[in-house]
Amino acid sequence: MDEAILTLEKKRVQQEHELLDQFHTTVDSLKPVNLIKGAIHKIVGSPEGREGLLKTATGLGAGLLANKFLLGRSSSMIGKIASNLLKVTVAKTAASNADKLKAYGTAIYYNLFQKKSNHTEH
Repeated sequence: MDEAILTLEKKRVQQEHELLDQFHTTVDSLKPVNLIKGAIHKIVGSPEGREGLLKTATGLGAGLLANKFLLGRSSSMIGKIASNLLKVTVAKTAASNADKLKAYGTAIYYNLFQKKSNHTEH
């Protein structure tokens, strides 16, 4: 009888530990950073999502760079025309180099969002 009670007590303690571990795992998975990482991983996980995300990010980045660094803010008509021409040129260039940009984007994604593997130090 005492042995059965001890076995049940050990089982209860083990189940409490498992429940506590699961609770911590659940709380960790609900942190905003982990939710965002999970959403990005789902989007980037599919080939269509990856390609669409890369094209969108490339277009936005190229447009921002073109406007902010090359032309700045221009209120003149010539400046606006030059800005629009530069945007089109940058977009065409980005589209023609999609494979290279995709490789860079994938590398950046893996460096930012994949867990670091354990490196052994020599």
